[in-house]
Amino acid sequence: MKGEGVLGMTRRRQFSWLSAVVGGAVVIACGGEEAAKPAAPAAKAEPTKAPEPTKAAVAPAAPTAAPAAAAAPVKITWFASRDTTGYTVKQVEEFNKQAGGKITLDYQEQGQQTSDLRDKFILVANAKDPAADVVSMDVPFVPEFAAAGWTLDAEKVLLADDRTKFYKGTLDGATYLGKLFAVPWYNNGPGLYYRKDLVEQGGFKGPPKTYDELLDQAKKLQTADIQGFSAQMSQTEGGIITWFEYLWGHGGDLMDEKLEVTLDKGTAGVDSFKRLLSFMYTDKILPEGALGYKTGADAQNPFIEGKSVFLRQWTSGLTQNDRDDSKIKGKWDVVPLPSLKGDKAGAGCLGTWNLGTSKFSKNPDQSAEVIRWFTGPEQQRALLLSQGYAPTWRHLYEETDLRDAHPLLAVQRHALDTALVRPLTPLYAQLSDALQRSEEHTSELQSRQYL
Repeated sequence: MKGEGVLGMTRRRQFSWLSAVVGGAVVIACGGEEAAKPAAPAAKAEPTKAPEPTKAAVAPAAPTAAPAAAAAPVKITWFASRDTTGYTVKQVEEFNKQAGGKITLDYQEQGQQTSDLRDKFILVANAKDPAADVVSMDVPFVPEFAAAGWTLDAEKVLLADDRTKFYKGTLDGATYLGKLFAVPWYNNGPGLYYRKDLVEQGGFKGPPKTYDELLDQAKKLQTADIQGFSAQMSQTEGGIITWFEYLWGHGGDLMDEKLEVTLDKGTAGVDSFKRLLSFMYTDKILPEGALGYKTGADAQNPFIEGKSVFLRQWTSGLTQNDRDDSKIKGKWDVVPLPSLKGDKAGAGCLGTWNLGTSKFSKNPDQSAEVIRWFTGPEQQRALLLSQGYAPTWRHLYEETDLRDAHPLLAVQRHALDTALVRPLTPLYAQLSDALQRSEEHTSELQSRQYL
C-alpha cells in the first residue's frame, strides 16, 4: 500500500479508506482555524504594452550638482508554477521591455506540480526571506498563506470599484476573513472533452450528460488501442479534485460553509468513490495507468494522441488539442461535465490562479505594479486569444470579437458559473494530505480501534 494513490488501492480496502478519510478529516478540522477549439483561436495575441510604473514606484534620485546617473531598475522576483506553453515568458519579456528600466521582472518557475511552488514559498516565507516578491497562488494557497502572515493584503492593489467587475466566485477564492489577499489572474474550470467523430460514428445523439451515459458510451466506443476515459487519479491534488467533483455530483461535500465536516453524512462519499473505482477496475473505461497522471497534461496526452474517447480536463488546456503534433485536430469538442441525473451540468472545481505579494518583499509597491499589469483586462484578453485561458473580468465574456475569435468562451463561462470552491481554510493542505495518504491514517485509526 505504501506510495499508492487514494484511488489506487485494492477494492477490499475502499471502505477502510473511506472511514479513515472521515476520521482524519475530523481530527484535522478539530485543530481550529486559528492554528493556522473545436476551432482554434482566430488570432494569436501578443502581450500588450506595459504601462509606465507610477511615480511612487521608484524613489526620485537625490539632487546633486552634476546630472544624476540613472537609477538601477528594481528587481522583482516572481515565484510561479510551471507554464508549459511558454507564453508567460513572452509576457514577462514584454513587461520588462516596456517598463522603462524602472522594474526588472525575474520569472522563476518552481516545479512541475503546484505543490512544488507551495513548498518552495513556504520554505522562504518561514525564513522571512525576501527572495520572492510576487507569488502565484492556487485557490487553497490564499487562506493558508494569509493566515500564516506570509502575504500582504491586496486591498489597495485591486480597488473596490474594480472588484465589482470580477466574478464573485473568483474574488471569494482570493479572500480570507473578509479581506482580499490576492488578485485573480486567470480563471480555470473543467470540461468534458470528447471525440465528436467517434460519438457520431457510434450512433449517439450527443456527448454524455450523466455518469451512466459516460460509462455506456465509453464502454461501447473504446477499443484495444483507444481507452474510454482519461482523468487525473494520482496521489496529488489533481486526483483529489477528480474525486471532489464526483462527491459534489452525488450530493455530498467534505465540509459545510462553517467548515464542519460533512463527509460522514449520507452515502455520497462512498458512492462517489465506488463509482471511480468501478470506472477503473470493474468497467475498465479508465486505465490503471491514470494513477500516474500527476498533471492535467498527463491525462490530456492520450486524448491528443487519439488514444482516448473522453477526457476530464481544465479548459486552460483547450488550445493544446490543436497543437502541431495533435492527431485529433477538427475531431474534438468540449461540453460541461456530466452529472448524476443529467438535469443540469455537473459541478466542477474552481481552479482560478491568483497573484499576491510576499510580506517579506522589500519592494511591495513595485510588486503591486507587476500584479496590476498581469491581471488587467488587456493582458487577460491577450492570454485568452493566445492560450484560451478564461478571463476573470466579466465584461470580456460579452465582447463580440472575443466570442467570435474564441468560440469555446461560452463553455468556459458555463464552467465558471457552476464551479464550486474547495474548503477555504488554512488547513486545506493538511485535509488534502489526509485524503491522499490513506495508509498512514488507516493505521492510526485502526490503532485507536475506530476501524
